[in-house]
Amino acid sequence: MTNSIANLVISLKNANLIGKPDIKVAHSKKLENIASVLKLEGFISSYEVIDIGNNKKELKIVLKYDSKKNPVFTDIQQVSKPGLRAYSESKKIPYVRNGLGIAVVSTNKGIVSDKYARENNVGGEIILKIW
Repeated sequence: MTNSIANLVISLKNANLIGKPDIKVAHSKKLENIASVLKLEGFISSYEVIDIGNNKKELKIVLKYDSKKNPVFTDIQQVSKPGLRAYSESKKIPYVRNGLGIAVVSTNKGIVSDKYARENNVGGEIILKIW
């Protein structure tokens, strides 16, 4: 059993450090929803699901850089892990770097950003932080 979210976090962090334009990870609906939140918040350029045959898919994520080839985000951390889940009420969801970053939260309304969760008064599992 592999931790697909940890694989995504490490892949994004490593690609960001070396300036790689994109990454590919095994597809799951949860990872696709996380990529959707990252795109909405402006941390990645785009993502797409690629069918690789034999009923398998990959998620291709295109990273975002500024005009000087500097990465848009500086760090990404997995908060909730298989051995220690991190849950939070809507009012207690932490601010990442005083609002400069976001936390990705899994709620009963789907996977959303911390801002959306606070506005709609929903808590849940804090999956990762990115800034």
